[in-house]
Amino acid sequence: MKKFALVIATLCVLGVQAAPDRSPRIINGQVSTNQPYNAYVLYLNQNNAGFYGGGSLISPLHVLTAAQVIVGFVRWDIGLGSNVFAQLRGISSNLATAHPLYNSANKANDIGIITLPWSLTFTSTIAPVALPALNSQQINLLPLDNEQGTVVGYGFTTSTSTTRSDYLMRSFQRVTLNNRCQQFYQITLPQHFCAENTIDYSNICNGDMGAGFVTDVRGVPTVTGVASLATQSCGNVTPSGYTRVQYYRQWITSVTGIQ
Repeated sequence: MKKFALVIATLCVLGVQAAPDRSPRIINGQVSTNQPYNAYVLYLNQNNAGFYGGGSLISPLHVLTAAQVIVGFVRWDIGLGSNVFAQLRGISSNLATAHPLYNSANKANDIGIITLPWSLTFTSTIAPVALPALNSQQINLLPLDNEQGTVVGYGFTTSTSTTRSDYLMRSFQRVTLNNRCQQFYQITLPQHFCAENTIDYSNICNGDMGAGFVTDVRGVPTVTGVASLATQSCGNVTPSGYTRVQYYRQWITSVTGIQ
């Protein structure tokens, strides 16, 4: 427990130092219950400067996230197990793997894996989310058009906020058509997809990158997207861009051994 407390103290201190343009935001979201798979990620460079991101626990040893949270960074402090920031349990890692073809310019292949230093014991508050099935033919990849998903994070509640939320925030979004997505982003298909909320206009922002887009697959919560793209202003009338997890399912297996 001392190690957990120490890491969370580090998360809080470095969070204050994070650069404003990478601060975590879920715009117009709602307070969420704890999502046992959700990982708050503080990623640090060699100068010990920290930035916010997100991820999804997919095994006792692995957190799925975005490559942009990994490339150029040397340490990852992970918070798990609560919808209250101050009550997160922490663990630090110095090992992460980004997709070898990640392109920082257009965020192609923006997916990565953080490997934890020891296996976690799952509880009612810390547990993995399912991965989509292997799809060797790469057809009818999840999520499908107009499918609703959920993304969560500790973030600003408006685009003009300057402090993170003390509570886990949630956004419901529906997968939008590719041509709408291409109006805002230089996406690659089918590796990327976009989603948005046209009812209450909830959205993600830069500091939520790496967070999981979770959909219901035959009654099982499944991470089908990884937050990858948001407009500079984090506008709540623009779609968010996600890396399509099922496209990279074989690569995830090669890194983690998860079948």
